Amino acid sequence: MKIYPGIFLALVLLQPVSAEELLDAVQGVKRVADGCKFTEGPASSPSGELYFSDIENNRIMRLERSGLVREFRRPSGRSNGIVFDHEGRLVMCQGAGPGGGRRVVRLEKDGSETVLAASYGGKKFIAPNDLCIDRKGRIYFTDPYYGPPAEKSQPSSGVYLIDDTGKVRLLLKDLLKPNGIVISLDNSHLYVSDRGTQKLHRYRVGVDGGLSGRSTIYDFSPDRGIDGMCLDSAGNIFGAAGKEKTTGLFVISPKGKLLLHKPMPEFSTNVTFGGADGKDLYLTATSGVYRMRVRRRGVVWPAKESREPRAAGD
Repeated sequence: MKIYPGIFLALVLLQPVSAEELLDAVQGVKRVADGCKFTEGPASSPSGELYFSDIENNRIMRLERSGLVREFRRPSGRSNGIVFDHEGRLVMCQGAGPGGGRRVVRLEKDGSETVLAASYGGKKFIAPNDLCIDRKGRIYFTDPYYGPPAEKSQPSSGVYLIDDTGKVRLLLKDLLKPNGIVISLDNSHLYVSDRGTQKLHRYRVGVDGGLSGRSTIYDFSPDRGIDGMCLDSAGNIFGAAGKEKTTGLFVISPKGKLLLHKPMPEFSTNVTFGGADGKDLYLTATSGVYRMRVRRRGVVWPAKESREPRAAGD
């Protein structure tokens, strides 16, 4: 069962859950993929398979429902954040570095790529990092600058919107390193993590997709802030954050309360929900992917079709 934005809107107003209610302690943590160099951007497909980026190997991997992990696409343009759109097509942020596309592209069902955004103001993006899609199909994505100097093609790190006409708009340019990004269930708020200040911010989303009214939900400093994140059906933010002994899963309530911190065995990068009931929580880390079970359903991004995109050579 997929959890569509809007179905659980009323649950956002429920009382915050306790830490004991968040994770299934009996199920624990299971490693479901390994042998990678740097995993990121997990995304559950319409048919329940998990796709994730292996950035340093310049590829996208697929965890099938049988438990088999196979290479899905290589090269991937050094894909980072990925998500499925309303038609079941994979949309990806292609980052910087060797083989990096530095753009946002959509993978069509025949395996070809459609470039959705490659530049702004006549200049290439720095390194598109993470993205989310609202109910109108508009795409929000982050473009942070981490270095080296040769990649700083834009005057500042940015948060951008690809609107429903395909036009690219710069929404934010005052964050140091905008990274993880996710939209609320009712599309009224956008969460953005700034890895430059290690703060998690929330913005109001206007009718035209514009942002206003920034508030700081949680300050992780001096620790590492959220890299990637997702939401459960109560609006709680599940994020991969922390460094060294603290790296792992953090759960923050919509009001900014730390509900849970669960350290993980590897440097943690991103999280997403999946599974037949929306209660599988996948966390990407340095060399692999881990799975946990949650007690409350998560938001699995909706798609209208159940067909998988075609891998090169399929």
